[in-house]
Amino acid sequence: MRRCSPLPGSRWPSSSCSSPAAASSSTETGTAATSTEPTTTTTGTTVDTTTTTTTEAAPTTTGTSGDPSTTGAPLEGYADPALWLCHPDKPVDSDACLSADLTATELLPDGGTAIVEHTIAAAPAFDCFYVYPTVDIRLQPGQTESFDDLDQELDPLLNQAARFTSMCRMFAPLYHQVTIGTYGSGEAETLLTAAYQDVLAAFESYLEHHADGRPLLILGHSQGTYMTTRLLQEVVEPDPVLRERLLAAFLLGGSFSVPFGAAVGGTLSTIPLCDSAEQLGCVVAYRTYAAELPPEGGSNAPDIPGNDVACANPAAPGGGSARARGAFFPNFTHQEAVFPKIDFGAVIDTPFVVMRDFYDLSCQTDGDGQHFLAVAPAPDDGDVRTDPIDVTAPLFAPAFLGLHVLDYNFALQDLLDAAAAKAAAAGL
Repeated sequence: MRRCSPLPGSRWPSSSCSSPAAASSSTETGTAATSTEPTTTTTGTTVDTTTTTTTEAAPTTTGTSGDPSTTGAPLEGYADPALWLCHPDKPVDSDACLSADLTATELLPDGGTAIVEHTIAAAPAFDCFYVYPTVDIRLQPGQTESFDDLDQELDPLLNQAARFTSMCRMFAPLYHQVTIGTYGSGEAETLLTAAYQDVLAAFESYLEHHADGRPLLILGHSQGTYMTTRLLQEVVEPDPVLRERLLAAFLLGGSFSVPFGAAVGGTLSTIPLCDSAEQLGCVVAYRTYAAELPPEGGSNAPDIPGNDVACANPAAPGGGSARARGAFFPNFTHQEAVFPKIDFGAVIDTPFVVMRDFYDLSCQTDGDGQHFLAVAPAPDDGDVRTDPIDVTAPLFAPAFLGLHVLDYNFALQDLLDAAAAKAAAAGL
């Protein structure tokens, strides 16, 4: 693969480089063991605390632009931290994960509030590799060609992955992802494979320069789940050493599937779905819909016909239902069409809001017999909080995306706790 020339005034390869060769096809679509409960400072009530400190403000420069009509040249030189949103070799003030303000206002059942601060691990014992979802919403098939403005990439990064810096080193590469208009087009397979070359190159760079035998948690969402699933299929599953180092993979918002009644054997050949928080080397996968508006119109189809869409509930990994221990929602958006601004009914001065023990999460089946993660408000008697999410909004339509853009948000504390439990089980 030849090296591309950088664009004038940037480190990025020019789009005039040749497209990568097609890869093999695949399915579409601190101390780690410490507590993940954040610090809280109450207003009008008392809340337990565990950790302290906060991070600095997130960078505000960042979206995607350019002509999407061509296949993006593969990014090379991922040893350069400039090709990453988050990377241990980036200066803290330019690392989107470490420089972000993740402070949250907790909405309490009695109407009070509490400030919840985020603590970055001083000596993380494992690594996280995260691939963000589709943020290039142009309707023409193609790939992201410009990284001059990254605000759109920041929305999912801060909502989904950044809080894992409380326990892991975060590696989050930029990549020439496909536009939303690519899906359903005749070019989808070619363009997705081209985009995957970036992610593969980034992962190989991580393995060569930084892995050093460390345990790994893989995180993906939507298009990022497609990319990380291919990494598992093509790189991790065939390698016993990598399999042994895999703490887990959180592959949300994709079409990941298993045979009906089975925990393994569908999208992945040997890596099972997680059935406990402590289980190692397994996958958490699900799609989220409002319980009152289950999937319809084929929106919840599996990647393999005849299989069952996976649902590994992080709030109740052994089955049944459970309250979400902490749903984190943003108090900002850089892209209204993809991640609409949420109205919390009050003035909130922090970039995030958290609601604990308010939503019930359970795996249910839709009209086609496919599983999905059902979310329903379930306040206790005397709980004065109301649901800030309007599940009837067009973006959340059950025949469209359901609660896709919030796949991580509802169960984020449960996912953080699961990561900590797996690290503890691994002796970290």
